[in-house]
Formats: sequence, C-alpha cells, structure tokens
Amino acid sequence: MNNETGNDVLLNGASRFSFTPKDDPDQALRIRRLFMASIAYVLNASLAYFSYLAGITEWPAIVGLMIIIPVVNIVFYIVIRTGLNLNFADPSLTFAQMCAAILTIMYVMYYANESRGLLLLMYVIMMLFGIFRLNTRDFFLISILTLLTYGADIVLLYIFRPEGVNFRNEFLQWIVLAIVMIDFSFIGGYISSLRRNLRTSHSELKKTVENLNISQSELEKSLAIIQEIAIHDELTGFYNRRHLLELLENEKNRSLRGNSTFTIAMLDIDHFKQVNDTYGHQAGDEVLRRISAAIKNTMRNTDFCGRYGGEEFVLVLIQTDLKEAMICAERMRTNIEKCRFPDIGDGFRITASIGLSQYQMREEIDTMIARADRSMYRAKEGGRNRLECEA
Repeated sequence: MNNETGNDVLLNGASRFSFTPKDDPDQALRIRRLFMASIAYVLNASLAYFSYLAGITEWPAIVGLMIIIPVVNIVFYIVIRTGLNLNFADPSLTFAQMCAAILTIMYVMYYANESRGLLLLMYVIMMLFGIFRLNTRDFFLISILTLLTYGADIVLLYIFRPEGVNFRNEFLQWIVLAIVMIDFSFIGGYISSLRRNLRTSHSELKKTVENLNISQSELEKSLAIIQEIAIHDELTGFYNRRHLLELLENEKNRSLRGNSTFTIAMLDIDHFKQVNDTYGHQAGDEVLRRISAAIKNTMRNTDFCGRYGGEEFVLVLIQTDLKEAMICAERMRTNIEKCRFPDIGDGFRITASIGLSQYQMREEIDTMIARADRSMYRAKEGGRNRLECEA
C-alpha cells in the first residue's frame, strides 16, 4: 500500500514537472534564454570540432567542451529553476553566464593552435546575449575580461608551448579583438538602453492605465478617438492635409494594381478673405462649416475629402473618370451656391471655384494636384463660381 502510494506520488510529481515554470513568466523567459545560450554553446563546440577534424584544434579542447558545456548549463538551470537567481540584482544572471562563456572560450583557445583567429567568432556570438540585459558599462567590463583572458592564453602559450606559435599574429588578433569588443560595447549598450526605455515606457503606461482604472476596451476606444483627432481637421471634420495625401498615395497604388482611375476636385471658396476682413473670423469659420456640410451632402459613400489649405478642399472621387467627375462637381457647386447664412445676413452668398484632374497612370500625386490647382485658377480667372478641368 505504501509502495503504491509512493509510486503515485512520484508519477504525479513527474507529470507536474516542466522544464520552464508555468506560474512565473519571467522565470520561464530566463530559462528560455538559457536554452538559447545552450544552443550557442553547441554551435561553438561544433566550430571547434570541425577545427579538430581539420587537424588544427587539439583533442583536449573537445573533451573539455564535452564536460564544461553540460556542467555550466545544468548549474545555471538549477539556479534559475529553484529560484536562487532571484536573490541577485540581475535575476537573468546574464553577466555571470557571459563570464562562464569567456572562461570556456579561453580554455578552447589554448588548444586551438592556428584556428584561434577563426574561433574569435565565438566571442561575437557570446556578446550578442548581452543585449538582453547589459548596459554599456557592463559591456566594457565583459570586454576587459575577454581581452584579459585571451591575453592570458597568449602568455601561457609563450611560457609552456612556444613552439609553432606566431606571437606576432597572436598580438595582431588581440588588437583586432579589442577594437571589435569596444565597438560592440557601444552598439550593444545603445541597443540595450533602447530596449530598457521601451520596457519602462510600457510599464509606466500600464501603471497609468491601472491607476486610472481604465479597462482594455476603454483604452482601445480612447486610442481610437485620439487617432481620429490626429487625422481630421477640427473645424470641418474632413481629413487634414497630411492624412489626405496618405490616402491619395494609397488610391494611386490601388489604381496601379487594378488598372482603375480616380479624379480629384480642388475647391476654393471665392472671396473668402473678404469674408474674414468684413465679417470677422467667426463668420469665416461658420462659412467653412456650412460649405463642408454642403460638400458632405454631395459626396458619395465611396468618396473622401480633405481640407487642403485655409479655404481649399480636395475631394477624391473613387473609380470616377473626368466626365463623371464634372457632373458631381457641378452638383457640388450648385449646392454651395444655394447655401444660406442667416447669422451673417439674409443677402449673404458664397460661391466656389472648382478645378478637376483625372489620375494619369504612374504620375506623382503632387503632379496631379498641381494640374487640379491650375484648373481651379482658370475657373477663378474665368469669372469664379464655375469649374474647369484638365485631363
């Protein structure tokens, strides 16, 4: 009975065990990074083994790696899996793992003979893992330790195995390694700082949301509102110039893909400056709002409009050629002419001049807008309250 109970306990324990903790995502991430480091160890060991097969690296280097790599990774795994790493300032133990890797590479380098220059790549692979946690100061400390250990290899070779070693080349390789490590320290530290700043910003945003007691749906709704404000003109409700140009580029690309066309109508309110000068800017704002409403009432659901300048609007007529666009533009001109402004005066009227241009395959949007602009100015020179077009 006791044996059965003991077996059940062992089986239950085995079934509950996992290589990464399921209840602690941070610890699970640290163990996954350790597994990535283990793969890097294997790749470096493979590099050393190929060097051995080429008759360059000595067999003791391979034997040592077969012992050192499992021991180092098992020790770090136990420390992280048991939670002992949480007692350190850096629970990821990145600095400690990199120091262990440096000492391992130092051992291999001693037996690498002529392949030492090739195996310097192992240092570069090791340094990549520092981007997860290290700052520039830590990278420099790692670089100093790397140069010291590689320098120690050169000294030991000079004392115990001077035969067959080109110390001039070894010194040159040490200089090259120093330059690479210094450069990597700056670059790695910068990338690491960007990651920390991004993580800090995300954490602060999360805390702010929690303090404000905003739900995820409310946050998404707020972000959507901010996005809408960012792309719309506050007074008219139309798209602002920046977003209008982005949409025009999208429409151009869609026309290229589908071999379709579209037309733009540039509309300018006649004598708008006189409205501001005579009746004031509040009256001018009222005119813009009412003209915008008239344009909206004329637009089809597929079309869109943006405020291009102070009193200039650009209406984009989707899948519409110039002939069809002239009908839409004339209807718009008529609706604007019919607008009434009782707050300004019973006899007050507003008209608009409109210039049209149809998209020509592969032309730039700026060119298309310039053609519509020229048409609009011809309409003004022709007496205003009319439309002109340019194919």
